[in-house]
Amino acid sequence: MKLKPMWMFVICCITPFILAYAAIQTNWLPDNTTNKGHLLSNDIQVPNWQVNDNTLWSIGLSAPVDCGLICTQQNQRLQNVYQALGKKQHKVSLVIFGEAESNNMTQYPALPELQAGWLYLVDHHGLVVLAYPYEESDQKSRVLHKGLLSDLKKTTQLCAQ
Repeated sequence: MKLKPMWMFVICCITPFILAYAAIQTNWLPDNTTNKGHLLSNDIQVPNWQVNDNTLWSIGLSAPVDCGLICTQQNQRLQNVYQALGKKQHKVSLVIFGEAESNNMTQYPALPELQAGWLYLVDHHGLVVLAYPYEESDQKSRVLHKGLLSDLKKTTQLCAQ
C-alpha cells in the first residue's frame, strides 16, 4: 500500500513532460502570435547602448547614408506615432541607426543587419526585438503603425504591472 502514493507522484510528475515532448515532436504549437511586427529570428544587439532608466522601449529607424526620401518620410511618420503614444511617451524613446539628421532622436551607427527605412522595436537592454517594414502607401503604413502602437501599448502595460 505504501507504493501506491509513490507511483501516483511519479506519474503526476512525468505526465507533463511526456505531453510536452509529444507536442514538440508533432509540431502541435500555434504558428500565430499576437504581435503585429515581425519577430526577428536572430539576436541583434545594438553596440554601446545607453540605458535610460525611465524608458522601457525604443523605436529605432534604420537610416543609412543612402536611404534618402524613404527615411525622411518614415521619420515624419515616426514622429506621428510618437505623438500618438500620448501619456506613455515617457516610457518610449526614439533612436536612429545611421547618419540621417534628427534633432530629438538618439543617434547610433548604422547596423548592416537592419533594412533601410524600416522601424524596429528595441528593448531597454539594446536588443532589437520586432521589425516593421517600410510601406510606400499611406494607408498600409497607417495600419502598420497602428500595429506598432498596439505592440508598444501592450508591452508597456505588461511592464507597468
